[in-house]
Amino acid sequence: MRRVHASARRGLRLRTIVPVVAVLSLIALNFTPASSAAKPAAHRWVNYDTDHWGGWSDKSNPAAKSNRNGCDDLAPGQCMLPYPNDWFTRADPTSATGRRLDLNAGAMPRNIAGLGIDPAAWNDSDGFSAGSEILTLVPNMTDNKDLNASRLPTDLNIEINGAKNLGVILIDATTGKIWPTWTEIDDYTSESGLVTKFPVQQDLMIHPAVNLLDGQRYIIALRHIVTNKGTFAPQSAAFSTYVRDYLNHTTAGDPRATHMDEVFADLKQAGWTISTNPKDLYLAWDFTTASTQNVTGRMLAIRDNAFEQLGETKQQIDEGDDVGRAPAFTVLSETNYTAAQNPNVARVITGNFTVPCYITPTCSPPIKCDQITNQSPFDDCPSPGVFNYKDPRDPDDDPSQVGNQTYQSNFICVVGRTGFENGQTLRPVEYGHGLFGGASEVYASPQEEMANREGMMYCATDWFGFASADVPNAVIALSNLSFFPILIDRTEQGELNYLFLQRVMISPRGFATSAAFQYPSGKSFINLKDGVYYDGNSQGGIYGGTVCAISIDARRCALGVPGMDYPLLLPRSVDFVATNTITQEELAGITAIAADPASFNPLFPYSVIGYSNLLDAFYPNQAQRQLVLDLLSTLWDRADPDGYAGHMTATANGGLLPDCTGEGLVAQAHEKTRCPIATPNHHVLMQVAWGDHQVANMTAFDEARTIGARAVGVPGASNKLGSGQALLASRLCSNEPDNNKANDPVDGNYCYNPAAPLWDIIPITHYPFNGSAIEIFDSGPDGATARGTDPPPPSDVPPPDTTNNQDPHEGPRRACAAQDTKGDFFDINGLITGYEGFVWDVPQQLTKGGTIGGAPFFDTGWHGTCQLP
Repeated sequence: MRRVHASARRGLRLRTIVPVVAVLSLIALNFTPASSAAKPAAHRWVNYDTDHWGGWSDKSNPAAKSNRNGCDDLAPGQCMLPYPNDWFTRADPTSATGRRLDLNAGAMPRNIAGLGIDPAAWNDSDGFSAGSEILTLVPNMTDNKDLNASRLPTDLNIEINGAKNLGVILIDATTGKIWPTWTEIDDYTSESGLVTKFPVQQDLMIHPAVNLLDGQRYIIALRHIVTNKGTFAPQSAAFSTYVRDYLNHTTAGDPRATHMDEVFADLKQAGWTISTNPKDLYLAWDFTTASTQNVTGRMLAIRDNAFEQLGETKQQIDEGDDVGRAPAFTVLSETNYTAAQNPNVARVITGNFTVPCYITPTCSPPIKCDQITNQSPFDDCPSPGVFNYKDPRDPDDDPSQVGNQTYQSNFICVVGRTGFENGQTLRPVEYGHGLFGGASEVYASPQEEMANREGMMYCATDWFGFASADVPNAVIALSNLSFFPILIDRTEQGELNYLFLQRVMISPRGFATSAAFQYPSGKSFINLKDGVYYDGNSQGGIYGGTVCAISIDARRCALGVPGMDYPLLLPRSVDFVATNTITQEELAGITAIAADPASFNPLFPYSVIGYSNLLDAFYPNQAQRQLVLDLLSTLWDRADPDGYAGHMTATANGGLLPDCTGEGLVAQAHEKTRCPIATPNHHVLMQVAWGDHQVANMTAFDEARTIGARAVGVPGASNKLGSGQALLASRLCSNEPDNNKANDPVDGNYCYNPAAPLWDIIPITHYPFNGSAIEIFDSGPDGATARGTDPPPPSDVPPPDTTNNQDPHEGPRRACAAQDTKGDFFDINGLITGYEGFVWDVPQQLTKGGTIGGAPFFDTGWHGTCQLP
């Protein structure tokens, strides 16, 4: 099959998009924990990768003619495994990494209409995701207990990273550093799409515990892997041949054999000597992560271009100098409330602000959308669109504004009553809403309470790309993942909107000039001296990480119930995984969309169908489900904090984000020397709900390690209140009388080792602390409070919402301790306040008098602690 070149596909994509209306119980291993996340090489490292290997499409490969789909025989159970994998790339001297993805259209997953995913958007990338899961298939390895026997770290005992004789190794081939991982067997095998003719496949999933560095080559290897039968998994025939060729110094004219020799040489340097027991090595391969410029360049390009239109130079933008014009804005309403009407909010202001549009054909919904009746489950009908490129033939081209088009983004601001009535200047805080929600979430009690209690003005806008109006686009994108750039490109436009809202909030030429934001004297009630701050929950806590990483105005960001890497989050979230299968009628309706997106009917009840219903129905082959999610990471990283966490803070493993916009092609190795830093430094406060049913805790812990956050609290070794522990020891285990089959039907009861939840996140030892931090809030065990729940399941399945096992997702934002911590943090010199682990500004108050010292932090009133409505 002829491979469609990226340039041709970009043009095709723009022509074919049509305007449519909505739519372990594991035994702990006694290994010594690692002292740091990435263990450096013990000796001077030699990088053997000098062959510029061609990948599957290299004509010199012996099987180049017969292997039309480019499958990799290293793991013959599925064509595109193992993944990510440089077998699916080609050498490209025009890219920042020297490689370019080369995914074969014939190998890509197909939807129910038989349409394969067009790989063009993926093949613009110069490497793979730095944080996504690493997949392979081990026949007859289908139980998480096999991980223990194979000496593979899991989320329950992640602290064994660095121990001797582990069954997995992940090496930075450039430096020799060994990267920590955690592993699991795919248990997301339920089928909610009705089509069940495909066999169940359970991949081995290897997760970097800290995001990898951009633009680097990595080697992943597995050894002494144990199957369900208690026997060692045998090598595949292809891999066994490469091992034999390496030991016998033969290559038989196979260019990959020479490349594999280099992989084996790197493994030997890392202490994995193959010649001692060749059969012990189960599998090894390598892959390259995408460059920083390739992942973040589109977002920075539209940011820089938009702020240049405000009259600022690139240097002023990168340095966060507010010297240009403020974005244009219009106040549409100003409503004042008495204390009887709203005890927390004195004034609400609504309106629009203007943002350049980079989405073609338009950012604005067509006029006909105003004619949609309320029978539709959606409140808008935006036209699907993607980034506008001047040169669609160039895979590294930056998006351009669509002519002189602009977009009117909405805003809602709530003004805290106490500060307003006392004539104070109020700190401006931007709020990021939840999944497919809207700006009106700023009216919710936690945000109004923060505005009032902490002397603030909270403002929000719809998250263009992931607001309620974008549900139709999500349906279209899931029907044929060739359209997935619709969601990602629009989300990046939405992140630009958030930056513009920050600027109009904090600029003396912005909101402060309007009477709606002034006292009767004409003085603005906005504090313009101490900066603007970001606060987001759920989706806003996830995508807020990206906004924070690229923000030039917000230096302090609070991420509520956060995480990163949506493809990793989805199978673990009750927001995604449906509890019921769809009907035959529903299946017929969405199958029609898979063949023709124009058949979308806004009156069809898509809104009551779960997202996993849609994905499972559109892509019914369960064996490819994890591969599909992993493929999405490459595109999603352009908007997801998974692509930005390594640059979110100065303490992040990649340092602050370089801005190579306008610099042309810059090799990854030269980005930090040739490109200026894109932002001032940021400090991040992460507030996690233990056992969260919507955003998996492990993704937050991975994010905290990546950004270099410190931990509020130490590992839980007792049940003493106020002991300075992150969690009580009793909250590490799930001990249910039915062996916990209700909460985790796969693994039954389980226990986290005390060091596991916050492993390798250094505890704060002195307060106040000036930096980034993560703190865990606990609603208590299932049945103890209205949000009590078990610890998070150690499987890629969501915790079930049951009568006793409730979702703690909203607990942190409603805890007094959480709000007071943010109140201290949201300041130009904001600190994490506390003493010996205790928050001192209104500590966790007991409703019956007295206090308990800060960590462990509780919410929903567990142990009588202060809780807000």
